[in-house]
Amino acid sequence: METRTSHPDIPEAKIERVTTKTMFKSLLAILNLEKGIFYTAWEMIKSPGDAMRRYLFEDRNKFIEPLKFLVLTIPIYLFLSLKVFPTGTFFDGMEQGFNAGAQSMPEEQAAQAKLLLQYLKNYSNFLLLLTVPISAIWTYFLFRKYHLSFGEHLVLNAFLYAFLTLLGIVLMPLTTYAPQGLNFFIILLNLSYIAYFIRDFFRKSWGRAIYDSFILMCLSFVSSAIALLTVVIVTFIMMQ
Repeated sequence: METRTSHPDIPEAKIERVTTKTMFKSLLAILNLEKGIFYTAWEMIKSPGDAMRRYLFEDRNKFIEPLKFLVLTIPIYLFLSLKVFPTGTFFDGMEQGFNAGAQSMPEEQAAQAKLLLQYLKNYSNFLLLLTVPISAIWTYFLFRKYHLSFGEHLVLNAFLYAFLTLLGIVLMPLTTYAPQGLNFFIILLNLSYIAYFIRDFFRKSWGRAIYDSFILMCLSFVSSAIALLTVVIVTFIMMQ
């Protein structure tokens, strides 16, 4: 341990000196990156069902906490999709739709639509987080015979959507070059991973897992769209 300084006016250190290495270790500890996120991501690639069973019922020490996983991946995803790779993303399509509609609106309504779009972007992290409890409600009913608590379904969906968000981060640079084709590929990849997740955790056949994943995606998408529409309507009313 380094304890002395090179200048007589600086007191002798009685604890470990602060260095770039210790600051980096502190950052890793705060984000739980020294083992948690990499270990969790690898386990969810290798066998998500086994990883989730160990987290829920055996040992959680090596895993990153699900909420921390979400809170870490969602802001990175939003920053990349809004600031770095905006072309071909969900927010890009939403903005194009707003801009197309604004052309036929009176100037005052067009300004309100633009303000509303900015509002949705500002609170997009909350909207993405809202997907998790909505999806957990559906998995709670779809897989109720397994007698998992709603809290356990929240954990499963938090890990699932955090991993899918991490996957989206990895694939994000490709949207610049092939946005249309890639969007379809990402949807198919997400559907495939959800089926893999369901099959591995609930021990279902591939056919049943694919069916369940498709139903879950549709229900979650419709529910999230309704929630988003509700936010839009309430915000628009408040802006009047």
